[in-house]
Amino acid sequence: MASLFAILRRAAADLMQPRVLAIMFLPMLLALILWGGLFWGFGTLWVAGLEGVFNDSPLPGWLGPTLAGWVIGMGVTMVLILLLLPAIYVTALFITSLIFMPILLSVVARRHYPELGRQYGGSFLGSLGNSLFALTIYLLVWLLTLPFWLLGPFGAGVAIILNAWLNQRLFLYDALAEHASKEELARLRAEGGWPLYGLAAFLGLLHLVPIINFFAPVYMGLAFTHYALEQLARSRKEATA
Repeated sequence: MASLFAILRRAAADLMQPRVLAIMFLPMLLALILWGGLFWGFGTLWVAGLEGVFNDSPLPGWLGPTLAGWVIGMGVTMVLILLLLPAIYVTALFITSLIFMPILLSVVARRHYPELGRQYGGSFLGSLGNSLFALTIYLLVWLLTLPFWLLGPFGAGVAIILNAWLNQRLFLYDALAEHASKEELARLRAEGGWPLYGLAAFLGLLHLVPIINFFAPVYMGLAFTHYALEQLARSRKEATA
């Protein structure tokens, strides 16, 4: 656990590096602009579609027209929030993973692991394929578990576990792609265990904290890079001991 705290501390320090400061808010801002534009263009259709689903349900008959109208309005708002917030979150992670991770990796490797050899076991196409696979699985499982959000703490637990899986799946590949060999990349991803998922779960919670959530994707990228390169350096040291 002390190692994880050290990783989080070093990642926080790296946020102050000029190259990181220049991009710190960009992933979330780009995601907000993208989904804000989509909502501006298609929001009326989305609202109408959700209202149609609610109106076709037994609710109007059970509650009466006045109460049903209020409940449906609240329901549409809640469903839109439950759909848009994860969409913005996932989009910001995707942007960070594909566009900004090379910058974050460069900063961390140069400052903390300058002697760690590069074996280029990953690639941009591998990163893209990994990201698309992770997002597909995430969205499918998220849609299937959406009703659990209505069950309070249990729903929150499902969301934390799912987000932790997505976080480590997205960023660990990118953090190792340049320095690890193909064999090291596969092995370290498979050996993550509870420290990796604990780190991923904690970092996922940062998206729930106002203000911090605007730079959480970049901080997450830094933290996973520290974790990955530290594990790789330790693995190579043990192999040569």
